[in-house]
Amino acid sequence: MKLLRSRLAGIDRARLDALLTVAIIAELELEIWLARTVPVPHRPLTAVAAVLFAAPLAVRRRWPALALVGSSTLLTLQELVGGRLDATSGLGMMFALVLLAYAAGAWLDLRRAGIALVVGAAVFSGFVLRAAGPAGVATVLIFAGIVFAAPWFIGRLTRERDRRVVAFRALAHQADAEREERQRAAIAQERLRIGRELQDIIADNVTAMVAQAGGARQLVRTDPERARAMILNVEETGREALGDLRRVLGMLRRDEDPRALAPQPGLDQLPALVDSLRQSGCQCRLRMDEAPLDLTPGIDLVGYRVIEAALRTATASGCREAVVVVSYRSGDLELEVASEESIPDVGDWLNGIADRVALYGGSLQLDTTEGFAVRARLPMLATVSA
Repeated sequence: MKLLRSRLAGIDRARLDALLTVAIIAELELEIWLARTVPVPHRPLTAVAAVLFAAPLAVRRRWPALALVGSSTLLTLQELVGGRLDATSGLGMMFALVLLAYAAGAWLDLRRAGIALVVGAAVFSGFVLRAAGPAGVATVLIFAGIVFAAPWFIGRLTRERDRRVVAFRALAHQADAEREERQRAAIAQERLRIGRELQDIIADNVTAMVAQAGGARQLVRTDPERARAMILNVEETGREALGDLRRVLGMLRRDEDPRALAPQPGLDQLPALVDSLRQSGCQCRLRMDEAPLDLTPGIDLVGYRVIEAALRTATASGCREAVVVVSYRSGDLELEVASEESIPDVGDWLNGIADRVALYGGSLQLDTTEGFAVRARLPMLATVSA
């Protein structure tokens, strides 16, 4: 059932109305030209009237009231000028009117829908009376009830049901939003409580460290063993305090991100970065010299960020191949990301990285003569630029 509903929801409604219009016109034309109920002299006029009668079906979703009144009026007018749609079986004609009455009830507000129903039924009564004669009052009432009132009422029920469905969905979304807000508030409150508790623990540990360090200073000459034990206690307490401090900072910065407590990346994680970008469609080749022992964490992080920014910019711009080179020359870390494919506005993408490189006393160059090449140089003994 869900599969059927999903398929029906994907149907183009305007195209469906056009097909219904063509089908009803074809049914009426076959009756007019092949059946013997319509007199031969009246067939051309009746055939034209059939097309004009069914045509409003194609626009019933856009102009429901006009379509209903227009088709009903056409029936009466063609009867007055010699048309004989009343001589057909009436199945196609009744089906078209049912669809039009339903459309007026389902897609218009109550006032306009009521006016369309009354005007359409009144005009249609003229057609029935003209075809049935003065004795057709009962026929008018029957047809008005079956063809107009019943489908119009069903349309109103459908409109009300759809309105309630939309309202219930809005209420459900509002309830979900309020529940999520309550959950976020509860999480924030719990984090605040945990932060206060850890803050007290850290303060107690720091106080104990200060007291033990002071005692060790006084005993360092008179009782070195006790001073040594107290220094070891300071070291252990400091580690515990540092661990608690990292937990507090990680909790405050996490925002539901599990990577917040992960260590900062470095150049040793470039192979994993290259592999992840290969899965995104950018074939990267990586060439790295062996890293020196005195590479500081800050330079290591900046080097990684430079290459990451260049590669992700290339991947986002549809670059399919790139080469990454990491080398160490005369106390400098040299980085290069190059590709034979050009990237529009690549300089705008790398402005933030240029500032980061300059902060460590390095330089960043961009070459776009053939494809693009990003080259960075970072002194391994960097000083912070003023």
